[in-house]
Amino acid sequence: MTKLCSRVPSGPRTRRVKRSIDTKAAGSTPEEKRPRTAFSGDQLARLKREFAENRYLTERRRQQLSRDLGLNEAQIKIWFQNKRAKIKKASGQKNPLALQLMAQGLYNHSTVPLTKEEEEQAAELQTK
Repeated sequence: MTKLCSRVPSGPRTRRVKRSIDTKAAGSTPEEKRPRTAFSGDQLARLKREFAENRYLTERRRQQLSRDLGLNEAQIKIWFQNKRAKIKKASGQKNPLALQLMAQGLYNHSTVPLTKEEEEQAAELQTK
């Protein structure tokens, strides 16, 4: 049975990065990636509310959110970037330049093959 903690977290929860056995033996400190931030429910609600108002933050607004939420500015900036990327990916819109480069076989970071329509759009852009 899982034991639940009654303490309310004051800030974001993070996981520690484990060092590999090799780096422990060598005694060196590896360049560690910052652990993933698990935002609290209140923090997420506030970030979503701010995003609904405006998808882009001014420096001043980012600083204010940082103070209000107890997060650093980089965490807030990255959350907004990731949210915009997620929406863009879900919309399925393709960048015209990416389509053109895909038609030339120079670019394909897609995990889904191009549709016939996308191939035609890319070919059309190539002739311009």
